[in-house]
Amino acid sequence: MRALALASVAGAGRRGPTFEDRLVARMLGRSIDRELATGVIARITQAHAARVEQLTAPRTRAALAGSLERLIECAEAPASRFGIAAAPCREQVREARGVIRATANRLRSAEPLDARGIARLKRLLSDRTGPCYVPSHPDALKVAMRDIAKSLNVVG
Repeated sequence: MRALALASVAGAGRRGPTFEDRLVARMLGRSIDRELATGVIARITQAHAARVEQLTAPRTRAALAGSLERLIECAEAPASRFGIAAAPCREQVREARGVIRATANRLRSAEPLDARGIARLKRLLSDRTGPCYVPSHPDALKVAMRDIAKSLNVVG
């Protein structure tokens, strides 16, 4: 994080993120995503601002929509004995299928979405101990996806 702070001080008086800010944001993406997901103000540093741009970009949104659609496909496909990647929790995904599809559609739309919600979604999809992959309360994924869907709304 010290590198992030130093990089942001250098770009403090600028109007928008520089190439260096974008590079720092890409390198520290997971860390910044974690901060954004927990409510850190997006404009705290130029690297945070750059990461917000990256998260809300059409390319990132489309990739996340595709990940959500693949999550459903994997949950509905017959189980593979040779799968290398962690398989999704079929019951959780089936229960949350409606909100997962609705979220994928929102990501593919042109409507503005909040970076905090996108960061939260990225974390949910990558957490191999979370409700996408581990059986827990029967509707844990559905509840998490509804909460994320609400946090995608742009406040302003």
